[in-house]
Amino acid sequence: MNNTLADVKRTQGQASHTSMHGRLYIPGDLATTSSSPKVVITGDIRLRVTESYAAHRPVRGHYRIEMEGMREPLHVIWIVEGNVLNHTVHAIDVTFDMRGTPAGETLTRLLTAQVTESNEQGCIVHTSVFVQISVVEDDFPSRDSLLDNASL
Repeated sequence: MNNTLADVKRTQGQASHTSMHGRLYIPGDLATTSSSPKVVITGDIRLRVTESYAAHRPVRGHYRIEMEGMREPLHVIWIVEGNVLNHTVHAIDVTFDMRGTPAGETLTRLLTAQVTESNEQGCIVHTSVFVQISVVEDDFPSRDSLLDNASL
């Protein structure tokens, strides 16, 4: 029992000694920063496609992040409800499968970026945007209306 008490006292002594001389490290001295960093996703946020276009091919969108108050190098994790064609730290190209979506429908997909500055030791900013893709009726006239106009 005496050995246990001695071990506890020794451990407590080391802990109090360590905390007195320990220092708090804030990367990039964030305590002196007057504003919060900002990240915004820009690009093809609202898309409009015809029903025939959506039926035959995926809809493509290009997106970028615009930052304020963040330092390079950056580490970006992109999360998207779609297929990624290619991406960089600052941009991403995505396709959305719209097959079977009738005219009049609007699909909403989420695009998210998590941006970490300075080799993953600085601020972390998480931002998201909803991408809306509206499917409209085809612009070309129907075959019947073309025949009616031709007979006039």
